[in-house]
Amino acid sequence: MTMAAATQHHLAPGHVLYIDHANHLTPLTLAYHATASRHLTSGRSDVIPPSTTIEVDSAYCPQCLAYEAASATSGVCHKEYGGCKSCPICFSPLSISIDETASGSESNNSRLICHYVCGLCQWSSRECGVISNADTLLEYASTSDEIEEKEKEKKRGLAIVEISKALDLCLQRRISERNKVGGALFDSITKMWAQREEEEKQRNRMKIGISSISSNRNVDNRGSNWSLEILEQALMQKKNALNSSNTDRVVEPGRGDIQPRHAKVTSSNQLPTPQQMAAQMTITTTTPQSRSDLLPLPVHYRARVSRRCRAELSAGRTGILMKPKQNPLDGDTSLRSGHGQWWMKDSSAVHVVPSVQLHRVGADITSHKYAALLKLKNPTLNMIRLRLVGPSDSELIEQTELQNVLVNPFTETFVRGRHCSPDATANIAPTEFVVLHPADDPFLDIRKDKVGAPLEVKDWDPMSALSSGNWDTSQFRIVATEGDTAWVELLLCNSTRVTEALSETDYLAVPFSLQIEVGNGSWEASLIKRQDLPAEESDLVTLNLVALMR
Repeated sequence: MTMAAATQHHLAPGHVLYIDHANHLTPLTLAYHATASRHLTSGRSDVIPPSTTIEVDSAYCPQCLAYEAASATSGVCHKEYGGCKSCPICFSPLSISIDETASGSESNNSRLICHYVCGLCQWSSRECGVISNADTLLEYASTSDEIEEKEKEKKRGLAIVEISKALDLCLQRRISERNKVGGALFDSITKMWAQREEEEKQRNRMKIGISSISSNRNVDNRGSNWSLEILEQALMQKKNALNSSNTDRVVEPGRGDIQPRHAKVTSSNQLPTPQQMAAQMTITTTTPQSRSDLLPLPVHYRARVSRRCRAELSAGRTGILMKPKQNPLDGDTSLRSGHGQWWMKDSSAVHVVPSVQLHRVGADITSHKYAALLKLKNPTLNMIRLRLVGPSDSELIEQTELQNVLVNPFTETFVRGRHCSPDATANIAPTEFVVLHPADDPFLDIRKDKVGAPLEVKDWDPMSALSSGNWDTSQFRIVATEGDTAWVELLLCNSTRVTEALSETDYLAVPFSLQIEVGNGSWEASLIKRQDLPAEESDLVTLNLVALMR
């Protein structure tokens, strides 16, 4: 087999993952770096044991952004006008509208009604009978007198508030009516069990058998003795009664929106989708049979949580990784101060830790050799001095961690990895220290004359790297540096054992370490204090990484 046939060449073929203090693999976008910490923390919630603790600070409505403390939240928005509502058809926000509609037999005899309206699908709460009378607004007609007009405008606003509250009361009344049948069934079951329990206690006190009790009891539908079959029969009767109440409904006087099930299907009584039925069952116990049974849905609060590092907490430090402000509007220009300050603290690693990516990868399957080009980039506004070395002795990744590795949290992509041979990275030599300049800021037009990657990077080819020389040991080599970016070549030999060939879906897990110098102007964004070392020695922070290649 020729070298060209045995070599596999891929662009963006793999991923580089970071290892936290609990030996969990995580992408850099899900990693955190606590202030002045010498290790990383994974923000993944699907790992055991977790690396972070989560505390709920407050909750807010995603529509009106009203917020309250987490200890006092009721779960749904209940601010003025009865709280925000969602459309039961398309789940879009609902607005309150006051419209004029015809009533009675004469078209010119009109009145005002208040109802919920969806701006997307044009659904209205008239279909389910949730409306309130707004005729009081007719009393505040516009006048030419400016003073009287201001007074009426004030009264009109108060009247709208009362009408909106009446609309919410109408919705709550409809929900109670829907839940009445289910509540009655639950109460009947509870009473039945209470009666059985009382009879059992009385039998134990009197020491009288079940047969003697049943002989003195009037004959009823339950039979002479209690049994599981009798209980199941009673529950079945209750269920049939509940179903009959839903299927044989009678149209209420003045309620033309509710029709029997055998009526002609129109746009107002279409069958709801499973998603709509599931959302409706969160507020009612009666299964909706048509579109007219769908009621406006409440908007549930969203939690604002803070994260803390478990390792920092065990060391007696705060370990705050992310802590948002209580008010979700903090940082918005609508407030007088704090513009742009959305977070009280955000220690995401993407802002501090240099990113390492796989630029290109090639493999010679027959000789078990790999050639990869790594791209290192400085995200901070300070200089960083670093180097790549082989894996440290403390870097022990279990095979269970590689069975289901999350490589892309946005697309939720999981892959399976396999350990490379220990001989492949046992004696790999470290690179020289590389200086990465502060990150380029395109908004400030810094380094506007920059023209792509260097020529050495454009011409780098894994096939040429694999065929250049007769090398038999793994090694790092610096290819080029350009401002805040550096490219390092990784040549890996004896990657897998002869008897352990990789499958088409497996990725080769290659461990290595990133050593960053602290002090002397390097990595000041991490706020790590330099240790008391001799002047000729460098204080290095080691971050363990794993490259997944195939």
